Amino acid sequence: MSNTRLAIYLGESYAELELRAIEDKNSAKKTNTSLFKKAFFLPQTSLKAMLAQVKQSLPENSSIDQVFVVTKYLDRLKSFRLGGSVVQVLNENYENNYVFQNSSCLSLAASALIIPLTRQFDKNDLQKELDRIRKVNPEAKKVVLSLNDFSQAQITTVEDFFKANEFTVFINKYPNSTDKLRRCLINAGAEGTKEEILSEIKEIAPSSQIHIWVNKQFTPVFENIDLFFSADNFLNHALTLNQKDILIHTDLERWIIMKNEYQQTWHSPWGDVEYPHIVTHPIGIHPFSEVLINGSGHLSFSTVPVAIEPGPMLAGRSVKPLIVDAFFDVISQDKTMTQMFTQLVQSNISQKITSQFKVLEKGQAHYDEPLNLDIIQDFIINKLGYDILLFKLKEEELEWTGHLNILFERLNGTPQNFSWTEEIFQRLNDHV
Repeated sequence: MSNTRLAIYLGESYAELELRAIEDKNSAKKTNTSLFKKAFFLPQTSLKAMLAQVKQSLPENSSIDQVFVVTKYLDRLKSFRLGGSVVQVLNENYENNYVFQNSSCLSLAASALIIPLTRQFDKNDLQKELDRIRKVNPEAKKVVLSLNDFSQAQITTVEDFFKANEFTVFINKYPNSTDKLRRCLINAGAEGTKEEILSEIKEIAPSSQIHIWVNKQFTPVFENIDLFFSADNFLNHALTLNQKDILIHTDLERWIIMKNEYQQTWHSPWGDVEYPHIVTHPIGIHPFSEVLINGSGHLSFSTVPVAIEPGPMLAGRSVKPLIVDAFFDVISQDKTMTQMFTQLVQSNISQKITSQFKVLEKGQAHYDEPLNLDIIQDFIINKLGYDILLFKLKEEELEWTGHLNILFERLNGTPQNFSWTEEIFQRLNDHV
């Protein structure tokens, strides 16, 4: 007898899905059959569309029993204010506490969506404020309650009122703490994105329980703030499994070094929040940095990576060559990367990328050797290698992961094929 499990990695720019049939663990012979496996670039293929393909791959009269998710998707929110559709219910005269300690941080609240309450409030007061809120933002369906010196009965009255009006309610149990309020507002502000992800999964797996990787395990119970650290904690767990001290992760979205180091405070885009989390150190150059020839005719790279839309030239839409584009010849030989960038099988894409790098060559200063694609690749690899050397790492302490470890064969010996879903199923097998 078998059941089916769906593993999902949902990053900022790409995702991986794999559906497996798992033989009953009580069986004498355990099998693990892959029914569907795909990697895809999110600006070109939506999670919902790919999940529909997963559903079509299910055996007849069967359903998905369990879903396991590792995510970095919520990092997309880090450049946005989160409070535009979040209502706050606060003590009267505390309306301005949405202005937090660091005014340079992104906003977590909207002053027009604040409801000030006195201890003499009644339901009519709540209804009048809700009517006003609906005129300001009819889409507001999340509310944070942060009430000080109100009785539990009064807080329950407010909570029940908003639930009756189909709001998702978040309660800050420590209204005197701006740190706790900030955490509560982050949870509320991320709710819409979290719900969108879960609802798309539930469309194809309505009866299954969805487990998210939090800290050191998969769990169906989590805070939205946990989703910002799901992928980092999952990668860090690999160090424990393999008894290593250092992890290098060279992936499509970032190149980082990770040690077993934790910080107690998250310096979030919206202000500091007490949240213990693993520390990551960026290395080398960002894979989505643009390759440039500066005003002096020398090779340079953009300090800020480009947006995932249109993304690299590998995806077929951009005209700006990025770091990853410089390795299109290696990437085009990798099964996962060609799944993700289907245009790579088209010869005109390779020609387009080559031509764009030729344009850069013509704009260079007079080097002893032509600044061709091979030299650009060498420069990038040497840059990464130099940054790694600065950490004084020992090879025996090191774990190297990520889809783009194939680019750095001379730095890490024989690169291992990396698969998020393979790693997910490995974690599940370890806990059987």
